Amino acid sequence: MRPIVASVRNFVLNPVATNRLQLCLTTMCRTFSYAQPENTLGRLNSKDSKCLLESVRNGVSDNSKELQSVAGEHDKCMNVEQNVKLDGSTSVLEPCSEDLSAIAPYFQPSFNFAAYVNNSSTLQELVKLGVDLHSFERKKDVPEFILRLEFNRDMKEHIRFLHDLGVPSDELGAFITKNPWIFKEDLDDLQVRVNYLQSKKFSAEMIARIVRRNPCWLSFSTEKIDQRLGHFQKTFKLTGNEVRNVAVKRPRLITYHMAHIQMNTFSLKEEMGFSDDELRILLLKAPKLWMKSNKPLLSVFDYAHNVMKLTHQQILDFPEILKCRTFRVKQRHLFLELLGRAQYNPNLEGYISPKALVSGSDSVFCQTVAKSTVEAFNIFLKSL
Repeated sequence: MRPIVASVRNFVLNPVATNRLQLCLTTMCRTFSYAQPENTLGRLNSKDSKCLLESVRNGVSDNSKELQSVAGEHDKCMNVEQNVKLDGSTSVLEPCSEDLSAIAPYFQPSFNFAAYVNNSSTLQELVKLGVDLHSFERKKDVPEFILRLEFNRDMKEHIRFLHDLGVPSDELGAFITKNPWIFKEDLDDLQVRVNYLQSKKFSAEMIARIVRRNPCWLSFSTEKIDQRLGHFQKTFKLTGNEVRNVAVKRPRLITYHMAHIQMNTFSLKEEMGFSDDELRILLLKAPKLWMKSNKPLLSVFDYAHNVMKLTHQQILDFPEILKCRTFRVKQRHLFLELLGRAQYNPNLEGYISPKALVSGSDSVFCQTVAKSTVEAFNIFLKSL
């Protein structure tokens, strides 16, 4: 009975042949119930013995296969470890003294250029030119774009082109800081855009001033620049020389948001009451008005026209008052009223120019316009 029990214990480990074992044991129990105790083993018929023997053999063979597979995996691991030791390489857990910077940077990804300057010759050259790398970090997609560039391959010729165009060496850093996307433009396209300005009778000095005052100008295609210049010429009925004067005086206006320009044009004409001819004069004298925020522009006009009683002609003569902030105009006007000097009619005695009202520092205003002291003006401001 003990050999059978031992075989059954080994066999239970194999779940595949469990049904066979149950069937054989059932047959054996039926046979044992009618047999004599002393002849129990001899009473097993050949069929039952064969069933039990095959089941035990199948269980042992399946277990042997599992053990062989585990042993094979262990041998593979041992072979790999032996091969590593034979190659002479060290473990990954051991410290490495080799310099791997040529393979990959040792620092983690960062949008702070300070982490890259020591290992980037491109950033080092930009620093020498005076580029403000910190401003790049606040611009979307600029850090990734700059880090992919190589100075000699992607930047050197563009910088030489800008210098030949009239951008001084000490202004190249400021130019690149404002428009790093200039390196994305093809040099042939940049030359075409310069040729367009030359065909429109812009002199070399004019082109140099435009590029220096508005670094983003060259990033606009020739078609867009032509549309913008045409818009100002048709809307305000400007001559060719007047278009060139506006472009040179305020280059950023030509590439400014067109929707904002149209909104301010509507406000100046419909809400403030300037005629088409007066709009043309305002544009030639103060093109910056079209770049000012709409609400502050309406606010300062309302105070100058309705409170200070300045006429449209006076505002045309001195458009600087529309560039000033409302609270500054209000403070100085109220101080002049307190002193009895708020007189803006040129035909009367004690006339004060609207330009003088908003120009200069507080000390200059108090001495030349208000004829008072800065201390008195500061005390008055505290009472507001």
